[in-house]
Amino acid sequence: MIIKLKGVVIFEAIIIVVLLVVVINSYANKIKIENQSKEGLLSPRIYSGVLESKSFLIVNFAPLKEKIQSYIVKNNYNVSVYVENLRNGAFTGVNERTGFFPTSLNKLPVAILIMRKIENGELSFDTKLEITDFDRRESFGTLYKTKEKELPLRILLEKLLKESDNTALSVLLRQLDTQDLQLILDYYGFDIELDYEKRQKGTNLNLITPKAISNLFISLYFSTILEPKNSEYLLSLMKETVFDIKKIANLPDDVKVVHKFGENYYGTERFFHNCGIMYISETRIFYCIMTKDLNEEEAVETIGFIVNEIYTYVEGTREKLDTYKGS
Repeated sequence: MIIKLKGVVIFEAIIIVVLLVVVINSYANKIKIENQSKEGLLSPRIYSGVLESKSFLIVNFAPLKEKIQSYIVKNNYNVSVYVENLRNGAFTGVNERTGFFPTSLNKLPVAILIMRKIENGELSFDTKLEITDFDRRESFGTLYKTKEKELPLRILLEKLLKESDNTALSVLLRQLDTQDLQLILDYYGFDIELDYEKRQKGTNLNLITPKAISNLFISLYFSTILEPKNSEYLLSLMKETVFDIKKIANLPDDVKVVHKFGENYYGTERFFHNCGIMYISETRIFYCIMTKDLNEEEAVETIGFIVNEIYTYVEGTREKLDTYKGS
């Protein structure tokens, strides 16, 4: 019994030593990487191994731009497009700095601001928020039908990003103040309108460009405003929305897309947008497509076509470049 006990003690001691060696080596490697990053002239991602050398990242989007531009001109559509490779910043665009009424794309910065309040302890996912009669909006979403007088913040946030629910937006906007909105203006450079009638009609609102929307998604992707777990959470809510972009663009099952859509068909105004990140193997591609004066069917078809073209170009280019990696 004593011998067995000694054996157990010795075994445990060996395990502890092994773990200590692993920790020490990991720490030493971290210090080495940090020193290389400070003294070296390459990207820190090379030293850390996040990005392999001779990776042949996609940098040339000129053929893709030509194809998209040809489609837009041929159909005489009012469409703007911005595409960026998030792994190296290479980009292209067609009228990407043209301003559009933002529609429901404004719901994403609202979600970011609400998440900041959760991080700061001002709210929690379980906080019950009142739903007033004024909040109930039939314009988009089904939450207006609920008989509940209050709902947990988590449900409202899910409805906001998954279903683009306008009732959820109205409730969550009441939790924000001018200081919150100033952060969005200072950091992203655009306003969020609190007045419902102005938002609905697009009256006197600052327009937003596809290029500007990229800053929203990039701030989540690199978690520049929120804690990583919360950035991940908001992105995860946009994986499955009522606007099924994967089906519309005929994308394969193994491609993930986190995206936000927005539409506004109020009076003579006709806008339909879709922006997001495509996860194609190790490649991360941001895209934003904004349309104006197209009927809904035309807009959806156009967005689906362009998203498919982006995916097809990235896949084809990646396959071609991989032949150079092996040579």
